[in-house]
Amino acid sequence: MKISPIIIIVLLIIACSNRQKQAIAHITERRLQNSGKLMISYQFHDGGNLFSDSMEIENRILPHDSVAVVYLPEKPQTSHLLLP
Repeated sequence: MKISPIIIIVLLIIACSNRQKQAIAHITERRLQNSGKLMISYQFHDGGNLFSDSMEIENRILPHDSVAVVYLPEKPQTSHLLLP
């Protein structure tokens, strides 16, 4: 499987940032796009708030319904999944 170099760079920048928070996101939907990519919809909690987001990835197997997600505390609606 090929992972886009842009996704790798974004995830590395996010992972190296000290301001990032990490939580567990629960996948709510997996949808195969016409392009052959997989759209993952997920939700996670930050404090007492529930946030929903989605991410398009290469078609791959995600064996669990929970994945790690990183986000900025001041902007949790902009998050990124940390995929295995």
